Amino acid sequence: MNDTEKFRFKLELILNLKSAKDIQDWATNRIEQDIIDSEALEICFFSKEKQVLDYFHNIKFEWLNLVPAVKRKTFREILKKYIEPPPIIEYSEQLIRNLFRMMLGLSKIAEDEDLYDFIDHYHDEFYLGLDGFYNLVPEDVWPSFLNDLKSWL
Repeated sequence: MNDTEKFRFKLELILNLKSAKDIQDWATNRIEQDIIDSEALEICFFSKEKQVLDYFHNIKFEWLNLVPAVKRKTFREILKKYIEPPPIIEYSEQLIRNLFRMMLGLSKIAEDEDLYDFIDHYHDEFYLGLDGFYNLVPEDVWPSFLNDLKSWL
């Protein structure tokens, strides 16, 4: 398993795009192709999904040796998958606040300043809406952000 795959899996786990089982299945298939992939082999031997989650949780983004262009490209690909399905939940102010905070943090990790600025613009709109300075209610900012992000990506 290379650092790009680790980066991808960690992001997909954070965004709930993959489960620990999905990664274990990937590792099993990987071992069938490349028996000497020791990290994939290690994941195959985890008996509990929590062990897989802990494995990726304990990988620090800073430890991964990736050039910024690869981080940006990978993050944008994953973000496309994240926003692809239409939202099926109702977003509360607290959830939206947390989602923006998470997206801003991940865009910093991916070293994607353009995306960070794009997200930050909507993050500001959200807070302006909370304070009554913006004509959208805070709960309408998130769907607007997702729609514009689809076009932007």
